[in-house]
Amino acid sequence: MTTLPDHWSDMHADSLEIARLTEESGLSKTIAALQFAFWGPLTGYGSAADYEQFLCHAARSHHLPEILVARCGTTFVGSVNLLASEMTIRPALSPWMAQLFVPDSARSQGVGNALIEAAVAKAAALGHRRIYLYTSGTLPGYYASRRWQPVEEVEYLGKRRVIMAYDLA
Repeated sequence: MTTLPDHWSDMHADSLEIARLTEESGLSKTIAALQFAFWGPLTGYGSAADYEQFLCHAARSHHLPEILVARCGTTFVGSVNLLASEMTIRPALSPWMAQLFVPDSARSQGVGNALIEAAVAKAAALGHRRIYLYTSGTLPGYYASRRWQPVEEVEYLGKRRVIMAYDLA
C-alpha cells in the first residue's frame, strides 16, 4: 500500500501536486488496483484490469472522463474522476465527480479536500454550471460541509444513495 513520506503533514500541503492522469505517469495500474480493491463494481467495471483500461483511455482523452491525481513528490496520495455520466438512472445529470480515493495513510491531511477543489475547478473551467456526485452512509455530511447540496435520495446498486450537487455559477 502507498505510504506518505515521513515529512508529510498539513504544514507541508504546499508540496501536494494535483495533475491530470497521463499515460506517461504509469499510475493507471496502481489507481485501478487500489480503487477496484476498495469499490469493486462501484467503479462501473467488472475487474481491476477492465478499470485500468478505462483509466488508460481517460489518460489519452482530451474530453471527459478526466482523472485527477494527487502526488506528494513522486508518491501517489489520491485521485478523483470527473465523468460525463456516472449514474445510469440519472443520465441527464452531468458532469459527475466520482471515485474520490485517498489511501488510508494520506487521509486527514487535506488531500481529499484538494482533490474535490480540483474537480470542481476543472468542471467550472469546462463551462459547467453544476457538478454532481452520489454517496451514502455518513459521507453526505462530509460533502455538505464542503458546500455540496443534497438533490435526492435514490435506491441504486442495492443501496440508498444521496445525489448531491455543487453549484459552480
